Amino acid sequence: MENEQLDMTENKALELIENMILSAKREIHDNGFYFMLWGYLVFISALIDYFLLVQTYPKHATIWAITMPLGGVISIIKGFKDKKSQRVVTYVDEVMRHVIIAYGISLFLVCLVMPMTSKNWQSFYPVLMVIYAFSLYAIGGIVKFKPLQFGAFSIWAMAVVSFFMSYDIQLLILALGVLTGFIIPGHLMNIRFKKNV
Repeated sequence: MENEQLDMTENKALELIENMILSAKREIHDNGFYFMLWGYLVFISALIDYFLLVQTYPKHATIWAITMPLGGVISIIKGFKDKKSQRVVTYVDEVMRHVIIAYGISLFLVCLVMPMTSKNWQSFYPVLMVIYAFSLYAIGGIVKFKPLQFGAFSIWAMAVVSFFMSYDIQLLILALGVLTGFIIPGHLMNIRFKKNV
């Protein structure tokens, strides 16, 4: 009888460990998706904004009003689907949730308030890049994925340079920043996920 209980306890423990590993793998894969989604949306938006700006199109920034809500809708839908299939919530899941919520609130406030104040408009993209880098560095540390942290350092460096550049050049630097901080690490996460599955 005791051997049966011990076997049952060992089986439950192994099942729990297996579920936690699968959850962590899924988290890495999903983060790769979100990094690529937002990286590509910001990359494309920054380049389109730049192109329209140099063509002196008066509503050059309209692209952001299209792509950012689109990214939000896609993220919400994917988030709900992922939540339904998630069987185990780990400590890493909880920490990531809090970091992402703090990142989202910070980003929302900056995007809402800074454009309303004309004196700070020139610093808008550099400040966004600082927020991007902060979240990338934190998430990279949480999931132990160095490319995110390297991407964070590259974005921080580009943010510093952007503070001294004109708006049009800031758009190009922003595109380069999301390429190094979001898109490349997102693809590397997917490659790592596929190797580990």
